[in-house]
Amino acid sequence: MVSCKEDQNLVYDIKLSSAGPGRITGSDVIHEPNGMDLAMKLPYLKGVYFFNSQACQGLTIMQIKGSMFYWLNDYYTVCGRFKRTEAGRPYMKCNDCGVRIVEARCSKTVDEWLETRDCSLDNLLIYHSPIGPELFFSPSLYMQVTKFKCGGMSMGISWAHIIGDVYSASECLNSWGQFLAGLKSYGPFKLTKSPTGLEDSKSPSVGTQEPVSLKQVDPVGDLWVTANNCKMETFSFHLSASQVSQLHSRIWGPSGIAKIPFFESLCAIMWQCIAKAKDGLEPKVVTLCKKDPNNPKGGILSNSQIISSVKADSSVVDADLKELATLLVDQATEENSQIEEVVEKDNGVFDYVVYGANLTFVDLEETNFYGLEWNGHKPEAVHYSIQGVGDEGAVMVLPWPKDSGTDGNIGRIVVVTLPENEVVKLRFELRKNGLMLEDDIDS
Repeated sequence: MVSCKEDQNLVYDIKLSSAGPGRITGSDVIHEPNGMDLAMKLPYLKGVYFFNSQACQGLTIMQIKGSMFYWLNDYYTVCGRFKRTEAGRPYMKCNDCGVRIVEARCSKTVDEWLETRDCSLDNLLIYHSPIGPELFFSPSLYMQVTKFKCGGMSMGISWAHIIGDVYSASECLNSWGQFLAGLKSYGPFKLTKSPTGLEDSKSPSVGTQEPVSLKQVDPVGDLWVTANNCKMETFSFHLSASQVSQLHSRIWGPSGIAKIPFFESLCAIMWQCIAKAKDGLEPKVVTLCKKDPNNPKGGILSNSQIISSVKADSSVVDADLKELATLLVDQATEENSQIEEVVEKDNGVFDYVVYGANLTFVDLEETNFYGLEWNGHKPEAVHYSIQGVGDEGAVMVLPWPKDSGTDGNIGRIVVVTLPENEVVKLRFELRKNGLMLEDDIDS
């Protein structure tokens, strides 16, 4: 573990600048967030990609920034700034104000950093500032390039969720990697999403069932930050490929492994462990977030992840893990359309949370995080977390392809955000269930 005093000296020599499209987008181009986008107005995605010295050989900050001018021609919406209509609905003016670029140095090597397995330290590699209180001066995307003493680098991002989900963010960054490699170049101007009239909001259906996965919160005004009733803490742990195989077979046995995906099997164990950590206040309803298999690509950013809710009718603490996992697969009720309609009903002026409205499980196993390449090299590791999780907490499951097994399994990185007073008890339950080992001490 690294002390707080040492933290302050790990990353230094911080410089700020901006990058925008190399071509003028236009004077009257706007992007109107839909209901799903506005439901995700308060959280932010925080990611960091670690590259070794070979991947960074000959790569300069000028090359990195220079490639962004071409890349941002395609993704000009991330360079815009938010405003409000007279009715109070947020929209984005695509005015090419740019993304904020941060340069920094680190006193450790990439390997030394990754060996700590302390995800809280990643915040030093991710420059984050929420949108507001002056909307028109607030970037939606921050990108921090940190040079390590070994010659390796990290790319940290703070991404406003309102502009797109984690799957969109990942594909957007992967596209930038192609510009950096010279595989893409200056192309013809194209609108990736046609501007829509701000007066044309969708009419909600009459009698729409309220979505369980959405919670309205007190108005936040123009400072887009989730207000929690308790202090939240984020920690992570790694599951090796062999642990993945063992945990899956422990629930299903050798013959039943293929019946239920590992994500739902892991969520069943996590659900039960968290229920035990909550001392009688076990969560009976959970939210699942998964990638939409029909999600469009080609420069279109969207919040198109599938959001579902699952309810347990009996005790989660005493439930059979097979039954819990089966429940997560068979009884998940998709709520995207209900969320869209509830938010649109009041023309998008109210504030909501999805992550942490219920205990939320986010499936990132199939996300192509390792598609971002520098000099033909994939990242050594990719970490992601969510800033702005509600009080019920969230669990993210990421791939860890650096650890792969002979049976085709790969490792996983599990990122947990919960109320601070529940974390110690949860760690105990995770160790008891074989999910955390003694050297998994990150916090």
